[in-house]
Amino acid sequence: MNTRQSRCMIPGKATLAAVIVAAASPLAAQTVPDFAADGFSVCVDPTFPPMEYMADAADKEPSGVDIDVARALAAHWGVDASFVSMDFAGLLPSLEAGRCDAVISGTVLREDRLKTFNAVPYLDTSTVLIAGKGAPVVSDIAELAGKTVAVQSGTSYPGRMESLNAELEAAGHAPTKIQQYPKQSDAIQQLLVGRAAYVVTQDTEIAFRELQDPGKFDVVFTMPAAAFEPFSVYLRKDDAETAKTGEAVKALVENGELLKIVEKWNLSPSQLNGIGE
Repeated sequence: MNTRQSRCMIPGKATLAAVIVAAASPLAAQTVPDFAADGFSVCVDPTFPPMEYMADAADKEPSGVDIDVARALAAHWGVDASFVSMDFAGLLPSLEAGRCDAVISGTVLREDRLKTFNAVPYLDTSTVLIAGKGAPVVSDIAELAGKTVAVQSGTSYPGRMESLNAELEAAGHAPTKIQQYPKQSDAIQQLLVGRAAYVVTQDTEIAFRELQDPGKFDVVFTMPAAAFEPFSVYLRKDDAETAKTGEAVKALVENGELLKIVEKWNLSPSQLNGIGE
């Protein structure tokens, strides 16, 4: 099932342009953000492969797409990257409190988040429902009625499921039963042990799990999205600093560094469509 074809969000690029404030302006060109003058600290929740995870119990730092993106940005600015690990729910509050310079942690672009933060997209993605291997594709949301769905708390997933439940109830169906867990790995475990029929995740995670341990999951439903919702670098509200970050992401697209990261983690080059524009 191609989870990405339904994500051709051309109208959403207006939103993207508004988020990356003046990214191509002379202000942004070849400049280092003030927050990265002495290094680039990034808040992450390393429980969401391939975006960020602890590849080995002995590792002191996480691995993953987002870790490579953060290091590529730091290298572009001529500084080192460092990482502050925590639960997903604490990422944006920690950014707001100044505990890190940015959040790069599988965090999609959402309008509600933009009320408090700025964001720079770097990788397109789709939110999907996964089930055990061989599960039937969900062709109508009525098929989800009364089913148990595991989600990671603090993410956009509970809200997405609540919206879907509202649609189910409006159509006279029973809502899904939403189970929330602090880590994405916990939510996946509920599916593995049979306590949940579905898990909400991203297409990136299921692609990685299929590569590492094939034959356990299938994508059965792609959650509807009304706008371009790529993974994004979240920053405190500062248009000049956001512009500099946007210019750096654009440079990493143009010099092929982001494509190298995408290919390293077995993702699709199409996930860079619209990034850096």
